Amino acid sequence: MKNRRKTKPKNLAALTIYLESIVKKINKLFSPVFVKALTWSLLALVSCITPFEPDFKEQPDAVVVQGFISNEPGPYTIQLVRPANYSFAGYSIGIKNAVVYITDDAGNRENLLEVPESGLYKTQNLQGETGRTYQLHMEIDGKKYESKPELIRDAGEIDRVYDEPFQEIDALSNQSRLGGWNVYIDTKDPIENGNYYRWNFLHYKLVGTCGSINDRFGNPLYRVSCCGDCWDIIRCTGVNCINVANDALINGKQISRKQVGTVPVGCRDRYYLEVEQQALSRDSYVFWKTVRQLLQNTGGVFDVAPSAVPGNITCLSDPDEQVLGFFSAVGISRKAHVVDRRNSEIVNCPPDLPDVPGFPAPCTTCVQSLYRTPQKPLYWNF
Repeated sequence: MKNRRKTKPKNLAALTIYLESIVKKINKLFSPVFVKALTWSLLALVSCITPFEPDFKEQPDAVVVQGFISNEPGPYTIQLVRPANYSFAGYSIGIKNAVVYITDDAGNRENLLEVPESGLYKTQNLQGETGRTYQLHMEIDGKKYESKPELIRDAGEIDRVYDEPFQEIDALSNQSRLGGWNVYIDTKDPIENGNYYRWNFLHYKLVGTCGSINDRFGNPLYRVSCCGDCWDIIRCTGVNCINVANDALINGKQISRKQVGTVPVGCRDRYYLEVEQQALSRDSYVFWKTVRQLLQNTGGVFDVAPSAVPGNITCLSDPDEQVLGFFSAVGISRKAHVVDRRNSEIVNCPPDLPDVPGFPAPCTTCVQSLYRTPQKPLYWNF
């Protein structure tokens, strides 16, 4: 006998029949009064719903490129994917077996190696230099692509980083309480016009847990400690982390009290972070500013439908093909700061899992990734 595959109701009438069939199946298990009430509740729910189908713009089967080179030590990573449509954006598929390399204005070439993660390509020996121009080249499924040349500019120095606590209103008590700490920088814009910036920060947290032992449902039961020192890397994400500016109104002047992030209430500890000041090209600045505006305008179902943001990469084999994403050459200056949370009036510190019973307890290696490192942060001194 062939297995019958259940199908989802495709319209309002079919959904009504489907719900009625469910009620009939439970009719034998419950009293008539309960069944009647349930039936009318389900039918009322269906009849009161007016389907809303947002007018999403379907994106082509485009190549999406993400990556940059900087004056900081590599390796640098380029990610290549093909996105699904807007409704299934999380199912983007990495592009494998591509030929990827970076050239500079001195005629040097670095071939990137494909790494096990799908769609990722990594440099081997390349070190970006301030004042040099770099260009990304790719060959995907027989088609050739390249970016516009990008110059690594001097990012200047961050004069100082500091934090200030702020208050918020508690939703339950309606009383003012500590909400966290805003992080600011002071810096100075160079005399020449045409400087474009982006600010970001990374939080490094020393951790003792590098894994867990789970039950058969996947719920963690015991912690597995790290075999050595290990730091989690918490990166600033979301629309508020696309923090860009230009010097049109501040050329050559001091930039004071520029907010670059927020530190939440948490454990009573010292919160270590590194602030990045990035020097962008004008094209890169416009790209990130446009991305920020689009993200800010898609908070509700009646906002402007999401659309593709053109980048700086073209298909040489087919100039009409749309390629998404951006390859940047970024100058970076960095400064560390510690927010002292040891005397915080509020604590939000989740407990750790218990150790595995028995002796000795197992441990596992701290594996280098975008979100974890066994390497001591550059300015870590405690």
